[in-house]
Amino acid sequence: MKAQIWLTGFEPFGHNAENPSQQLVERLLNTTRTHHFVETPANALESTSVEMTFSGMVLSVDEAGSRRSVEYLTGVDAVVHVGLHENTEKVQLEMSASNENHFRIADNSGRQISKAFIIESGDSQLHTTADRDTIESAFSSNDDAIISEDCGRFVCNETYYRTLHSINAQGFQSRGRALPAIFVHIPSFNHVSEEVQLEILCELCAHIVQTL
Repeated sequence: MKAQIWLTGFEPFGHNAENPSQQLVERLLNTTRTHHFVETPANALESTSVEMTFSGMVLSVDEAGSRRSVEYLTGVDAVVHVGLHENTEKVQLEMSASNENHFRIADNSGRQISKAFIIESGDSQLHTTADRDTIESAFSSNDDAIISEDCGRFVCNETYYRTLHSINAQGFQSRGRALPAIFVHIPSFNHVSEEVQLEILCELCAHIVQTL
């Protein structure tokens, strides 16, 4: 099967001279990759291989960046946001986003918000529109990836929340179900190598585009 993936990373922020999410995403943007499943997971697969074409961008770490992806939610089969988590040693597959901005540091536009809604009328929490059971089954034995219930309260979470809110509010779909969207927090390449992170990201994309 074939799938179009909208993929984003972030520019450097805070004291970071580089952002590994930018480096990772830039390796995939404007490329086509085929992922072959070596083992069939517990949940039945539509196809044992997925040809994925990646489009997207590197986002600014500010409000404008958090809003950019909502303009590109048509004509794609999945949305995957990737961002750096400075304090993790594993790839975190984020299951939800919170309707709160509470910044420990200023973003790249100088915003430093405390305990403010992202969207005033929005739900307090929104869950990934990708199939959680599929993700948990696929990565349960992967020592480099974990399921996370806390996407933080910085621009990563803001971006994820805005995307999920748009999907829910405007009814964006892919292949008869809600458009799958997920956020992936990554560690530095010192903890999990760039090649391993790239493989996890491609495998994740190949799983979430399939319908059960």
